[in-house]
Amino acid sequence: MIRARSPYFRLVDDLLSDAFGSGGQFEASGFGLALDVEESQDAYIVRANLPGVALEDISVNIHEDVLTISGESAVEKVAEDSKALIRERRSGKFSRSLRFPTVVNGEAVEADFENGLLSISLPKADHVKPRQIPVKVSASAN
Repeated sequence: MIRARSPYFRLVDDLLSDAFGSGGQFEASGFGLALDVEESQDAYIVRANLPGVALEDISVNIHEDVLTISGESAVEKVAEDSKALIRERRSGKFSRSLRFPTVVNGEAVEADFENGLLSISLPKADHVKPRQIPVKVSASAN
């Protein structure tokens, strides 16, 4: 068996990123849950792959612009008459929190879970969205 890279390298990369910052605009904490985060003019979209995790084992919370995704994946036991040679799939409890750089509308957050993909839409609060200001011509300008 040949593996290109040990999973411990990723753990060290994650530790260094959390310790020294990833250079991104999000404050993140937690291990074990890789996320994709996109920003549009109106919202943030967060996606996480959670294969093999049941819907009832997933928790999504928002408090003071901090999104927390937590849950638990089942731990598979090895039969008594065999032994594990490689264990790379993670199991057990996981948690990940993100603080967003702008205020989000916590009342309008939506989460969807389909085929092991968790998608969360976090609309930005109306007062932080860019808006066009109409310019009027005053009567004294003529």
